[in-house]
Amino acid sequence: MRRVILLMAVGLTVLTLFVGAALATTPSGATSTLLTRATLGKFDAANDGIKVKSPQRSADVSVVRVDLLANGGSTGWHHHPGVVMVSVASGAVTEYDEDCHPTVIQAGQGFVESRDEVHLVRNEGNDAAVLYATFISPTQTPALRIDDPQPQNCNKL
Repeated sequence: MRRVILLMAVGLTVLTLFVGAALATTPSGATSTLLTRATLGKFDAANDGIKVKSPQRSADVSVVRVDLLANGGSTGWHHHPGVVMVSVASGAVTEYDEDCHPTVIQAGQGFVESRDEVHLVRNEGNDAAVLYATFISPTQTPALRIDDPQPQNCNKL
């Protein structure tokens, strides 16, 4: 009986992975380039009222350049391990949350992604957009991005 339950659990897990992968949305008109990645280890840093710390486990820092084509370049629906700070270097992008609420971010502005929040970033303008994303993620996390299916609340995109 235990063997049957174990096999059913393994089968359900595999099915969930395949269905999740099949429903995931992929980037379109987007190119990501890893510029650097380094291990910080455990740390606790503070200066001028800003605090960043990872005292419980080792963390890596990575910097990625994201290029989004004009008129619809999209990251696809996704979330990240750890925390991501994004700077829009040129152009403008619209970030959609899981409720399909849009936020427009212009060149010279930025945003933070955290808490496993599912979102999509799209270039709805006439000029290409360039973003720089700084990731602070658990050390040796294999993927800095996890694809997600389109949220049910957001069927207009």
